[in-house]
Amino acid sequence: MRSFQLVAVSCSLALGLVGCAPNPCERSSKAAKANQGDCDDAVAGSLLGSSCSSNLSSCNDADQKILGTVLTCVEKMSACISFQKDAWRLQRDLCAAEMTNLSPACRDAFVASVPIIDAGVPDAGPQPIDDGGNGLSLVGVANADTVALAWEERRTATVARWMLVESDALGDNRTETEFTPGTAINLIIGDAGTTGRRYYVVGLDETGAVLTGMPIEPPAVDAGLTCTGPDGCPSDRVCDLRQCKLQTCPFNMANTCPGGYQCFAPGECRRTSADGGIFTGGGMRADAGTQPLPFISNEIVVTPRPPSPQPTVTVGSVAARRPEVAAFDTARVALALEQEGQLIAHPSAARGKDLTDEAHTSFNLDTTGTRVHLAWNPESKALYACYVVGRGIRVQKSVDRGQTWGVTAVTFEPPLPDDGGIGEIIRDCDLAPWTGGGVVMVTAETEALVIRELSDALAVSRMGPAFTSIMPSATDAGVFAPSHPAIAALPSTGLVHVTFTANRLLTGGAADSEPYAVFREGAGSFSAVSRMTPSVSASLVPEDWTTVAINPANGRAVGAFTSMQQVGSTPVSTVYIALFSSVTRGWSTGGHLNVFVTDQNTSVWLPQKAPTDVWFAFSPQLAPLPSSDPTGGLFAFSFVAGPHNGTAGDYRQYMVPFDLARTPSITSGKGWFVPPVVKMSDERVLDPHGSFGAPQPPVTALAADQQISVYGVYIPGGGLNGDSEGPASFFSWP
Repeated sequence: MRSFQLVAVSCSLALGLVGCAPNPCERSSKAAKANQGDCDDAVAGSLLGSSCSSNLSSCNDADQKILGTVLTCVEKMSACISFQKDAWRLQRDLCAAEMTNLSPACRDAFVASVPIIDAGVPDAGPQPIDDGGNGLSLVGVANADTVALAWEERRTATVARWMLVESDALGDNRTETEFTPGTAINLIIGDAGTTGRRYYVVGLDETGAVLTGMPIEPPAVDAGLTCTGPDGCPSDRVCDLRQCKLQTCPFNMANTCPGGYQCFAPGECRRTSADGGIFTGGGMRADAGTQPLPFISNEIVVTPRPPSPQPTVTVGSVAARRPEVAAFDTARVALALEQEGQLIAHPSAARGKDLTDEAHTSFNLDTTGTRVHLAWNPESKALYACYVVGRGIRVQKSVDRGQTWGVTAVTFEPPLPDDGGIGEIIRDCDLAPWTGGGVVMVTAETEALVIRELSDALAVSRMGPAFTSIMPSATDAGVFAPSHPAIAALPSTGLVHVTFTANRLLTGGAADSEPYAVFREGAGSFSAVSRMTPSVSASLVPEDWTTVAINPANGRAVGAFTSMQQVGSTPVSTVYIALFSSVTRGWSTGGHLNVFVTDQNTSVWLPQKAPTDVWFAFSPQLAPLPSSDPTGGLFAFSFVAGPHNGTAGDYRQYMVPFDLARTPSITSGKGWFVPPVVKMSDERVLDPHGSFGAPQPPVTALAADQQISVYGVYIPGGGLNGDSEGPASFFSWP
């Protein structure tokens, strides 16, 4: 009988035997070759190092199980990419973190070859990622004493806690502050000192481990869309919310059709230009690709200092008109522009710096429409837009800060008369955030201003007149034909202010335009109409284009309008601030609230303007700012101004704070500018009118975020007379 002797064979020496698996050293080497990509050995070499075999002899069975778990994590990683090497190395270090649980003998053996193991001494914690391989993008800014931070999620993950890591300018004296996220993706740091500080943000799971964010899924494409612009429809149809539709219009009245279209009998929009506008928005925002990335931001250095204007950013390369802007926080802002006959939204996640890339920061708001207005409701985190479409007004809602539109929309249009006549039209709109996460909207209709309170689903919860024309009579000049409404609201108290332009009858039958206002508190009705002009008797010069804002702390309101004034024999366009009085319940203004006034204490108001120069000012805009004075109210105020030679203007964009608690030196009473006036850019601003006959329409927009910043946009002017529209320019402060 033959006998057999069993001999033990080590799997590490006989890898070809069935049932044997490579040991940790061999797995580490194999993973390094598979995952090295285009990174060098210093980054993506073997995790366990070249001395692994000798080190492994110090490890017991429990240690080998830990090493196996670590290597399984490493083997699942994607290949290293050199420009994201820091993020890749961090992911591998997170896999290796379990090695701190090795037995002392095994851990000590691997200390030299695995840097993450430090013989039991706690490491410095997660480090910032500045090579583009970060799942968070951090933006920061400061004024004289406050730092504002906001970060964009470039990947998606469920965050249990955020961790803010702060150190001094040299990277020393590190502190880590954790807080639960809720819906917050921004911070205010008060009393931030006077020296530069370093900041970065980390997203943590429930165990305190750094999260890995997964790629963001692109939005679903509606397969039912039939057009993406006017060129996708027959000449007798308009691309309306991506569908080819008949659009009615008031024949023989002001054209309300999209660019490239005209209104033809019996009242239908038809394309008359071969190029009706073919500009279409981009798509998903550009990021670092489709790889999972750690939820760690880049590091920034922020130094508190007095506010100053930042360099302007050109928004793409397509000429624009009628700008609008909504501000969310230090990182995020959204613009809306008319471009190539369409309404295009331009959301930014980098404080406007990304707006130059139209391919990834332009999104179709609508393929038809004009005169767009925006409102951001922080309660529902929704951005609303209203604008003129055909004979009516459309309202839309975006829940991703302006990237996606068309999902929630409603159009308000008066019915056509039975006799086939022109019928009524809605000429303009404006909106403001309201209770329940919705908006309150004012529309200018035939002889009235109408208020609609809209829910976050755009359902009308309340509707009624804010103002109805007072027709002229033998004893009353009347106030009629309201237009160009502006609205501001304070949802917490139910306060609503509406300002607008209306006509009054002059001697001889002519009509003059004046700025007027009404207001409502709580659930009551709107007040009687109040004139905003500078004198007790109505002026004989045309005034138009009002704006209004409310201080959210105390409900005080401030407004502004453009007026034509006589300077000698020359009519000059200028801007006035108007103040609402809680005592008289009406509006007033005065010569000291003219932007061309000179303060006797400062001697100089607009440094570039000589006393004898003929300057025009127009396009006033207001945005409320944080204020610690409960009796006052601080606002950002911007306007366009510059010399006019009788044919055209050479204008620039200016901005100055306005404080309701400030007392000017040239008159009694509170409420005045806070000099100096700051020129936001040397770029020429569009001359929209080119005549002395009437106030120029606005070519700018302004908004303030909920932190410390102000954002604005203006339309530059090209050509010899500065009346050729160019791509919009974006500015921020501080």
